[in-house]
Amino acid sequence: MPDFQVAVVDCYGTSHRYVDAFAAVGGEVVHVRSTPDLLPGVVDVDPARFSGTLTYEHDLDTLAERLAASRVRAVLPGRESGVELADALAERLGLTTSNGTALSRARRDKYVQIERLRAADVPAMRQLRTGDEAELRAWHTRLGQTVVVKPVRGALGHGVRFCDTPEESVAALAALRNGTSALGERITDVVAQEYLVGAEYIVNTVSCHGVHTVTDVWSTDRITANGVRDLVVAQILLAHDDQAVGELLPYAFQVLDALGIRHGAAHLEIKRTPDGPRLVEAGARPSGLPYHVADAIGEGQLEWAVDAYVRPERFHARAGTPYHRKHAAAWAALVSPATGRLISYRALDEVRRLDSVCELNLLVRPGENITATTWDLEYPVILRLRHPVEAVLRRDLNTVRYLDGAGMFEIDTTA
Repeated sequence: MPDFQVAVVDCYGTSHRYVDAFAAVGGEVVHVRSTPDLLPGVVDVDPARFSGTLTYEHDLDTLAERLAASRVRAVLPGRESGVELADALAERLGLTTSNGTALSRARRDKYVQIERLRAADVPAMRQLRTGDEAELRAWHTRLGQTVVVKPVRGALGHGVRFCDTPEESVAALAALRNGTSALGERITDVVAQEYLVGAEYIVNTVSCHGVHTVTDVWSTDRITANGVRDLVVAQILLAHDDQAVGELLPYAFQVLDALGIRHGAAHLEIKRTPDGPRLVEAGARPSGLPYHVADAIGEGQLEWAVDAYVRPERFHARAGTPYHRKHAAAWAALVSPATGRLISYRALDEVRRLDSVCELNLLVRPGENITATTWDLEYPVILRLRHPVEAVLRRDLNTVRYLDGAGMFEIDTTA
């Protein structure tokens, strides 16, 4: 018999490792699916890995009663689609590890999120929420700079448009409106935000009763390709004493407090602008990076979250302890330049031979259809890199960029 049970809402992808993390301390996971059908881009998980599987079918009371019968000690989200349901269930069950529902919308809605920061006197970007083309055109004209237009409740970089002119913003609105987000939700409004100039970072944290600790920080490499100005192509794990980390953490903790994230994992995308750190967006759930972190550091958000939810004394005894890299680590992706049928990768063997490349995941194989990469679910190849010397890893990342692009892919665009 397990010592305890917790419930994870939408325990897919990286968060599936919660099963092992809680099992390591004697616990089991009940899987709560937020929808009967799988959401776009989600790969199903083996139900035998869980102590049970429940599905939300718009009856919160019944679902909460079933979880109460299982005596779960915590309800937490596994991915973005599970944030609001996890908040509602934890509050309904009266759990002390609940973030409550008062600020749930701010933890999911990209517009409300930034407005919440502003209300809490946390520096934030200028923005507009609208479904009206005339309103958007007038706002962009007044702003007089590049604008980012994206779904209000988006994810994975899907639908993000970089617009230099009011006409481009209006075209982005028209293209997105009445479409579907990466999480299967209908798009009626968009959020238009000032384009933040500066280097971008990922700050991953875990909180317990309002005490925050940073588990890992990454710098983000981006390129302009396929009409996307800032397409993510790599992220590099920073050392804990990197200058950027020291500047980002106080701001990151202000964001967590403003959004009411008192318990569990959070994933913050922050830019260091000439005016200081500014939030791009935040997720009240684990990042997609724990797989890389476990190898490079030894523990990450999932392990820290276990302590936060079921071993709070251990969490508080260690909170604030700097993480230490065992080696330099990064992930990187190749970028397809066109849509069609993939005939071959011309230089993939050269990528494999790079000193720091330790894993190569082929998502599109020769003979299969390939899409010009514009967001996270269109990467054809993903790499994992590690090396004792960071300079070697960064050299290899630069070499990957040199080998990637039109010269890497042989594509039949008439297929």
